[in-house]
Amino acid sequence: MTELQQPPHANRGVVIVKEKEENVEKPLVSMVDYIRVTFKTHDVDRIIENVLHLSKDFMHEKSSGFYGYVGTFELDFIKVFYSAPDDNRGILIELSGQGCRQFESFLECRKKTWFDFFQDCIQNDGSFTRFDLAIDDKKTYFSIPALLKKAQKGECISRFRKSDFNGSFNIADGLTGGTTIYFGSKKSEAYLCFYEKNYEQAEKYNIPLEDLGDWNRYELRLKNERVQAAISALLKTKDLTLIAMQIINNYVRFVDADENITREHWKTSLFWSEFIGDVGKLHLYMKPKTDFYEKSRNWLKNSCSPTMKMVLEADRYLGKNDLSDMIVEAELSDKQQKMLDVFMAETADMVV
Repeated sequence: MTELQQPPHANRGVVIVKEKEENVEKPLVSMVDYIRVTFKTHDVDRIIENVLHLSKDFMHEKSSGFYGYVGTFELDFIKVFYSAPDDNRGILIELSGQGCRQFESFLECRKKTWFDFFQDCIQNDGSFTRFDLAIDDKKTYFSIPALLKKAQKGECISRFRKSDFNGSFNIADGLTGGTTIYFGSKKSEAYLCFYEKNYEQAEKYNIPLEDLGDWNRYELRLKNERVQAAISALLKTKDLTLIAMQIINNYVRFVDADENITREHWKTSLFWSEFIGDVGKLHLYMKPKTDFYEKSRNWLKNSCSPTMKMVLEADRYLGKNDLSDMIVEAELSDKQQKMLDVFMAETADMVV
């Protein structure tokens, strides 16, 4: 491969994005986007307190789980699955993208970073089985559809054997609705996904596309041994480029065709060299989110508020208090009580 800019050793660590900084656009921002880590123990109290550093009093327990686990302790999108006493799979911590943002509020409260969390996992004999890193590109170093065309012409040199893609378009006007390219197999231990995030967000939240501007998202998904190696290297140097730059550049390289030389010697495309060079300058950003159970509140607002307003208007007309009586007489479930405790608590109240 053409020699590219080496990652500068000074750009390390984690940067916490404050609210006043969020309006300042950064062309390339990376965040932890998904984590799974397992522990060969059934001592769920120890894992919650020594790894997550959360008070179990604020977590809801339910007698069901995923991936073969029999129970779950959860604080919204922060989930801890536990197995049966005779099941050696032990305990699994799972943080989705939203769970990562919520967990960052606890890290920030404790003045800790993701590196501290990784270290706590290792000190408690944790084994990482999934790690996703997301890179948001507001500069858009390249067009995803153009990248796809380039790959289809054979101008992508990769260690992956296959790639996949999907997209959509409007039948009425033929306008595209966003393109996604997958490098590698979803079953492999390393997997890359490049897509147009602005189209995804516009459709998800019914926002005009022009309001979002240009926005690409690049996701690096590692599993099992690849995660273990990446986390170990990351802890030694606190350098994000060991994950971001080396993984991307190791697996994918876009080139310009030249019929005068063999394909493996084709020159790296300028846009790709510029992109990889700037990936090498990445910090790991944290965007702590203290809004918990937002999904439940949105459901209440969107699904129940019209009915509640109808009853309220009827009460006013009839001189009754049916709505207030319903609310006063309602009994909270254990999960709803835990949700209420979280709503009323300060972040510091929930950490240990």
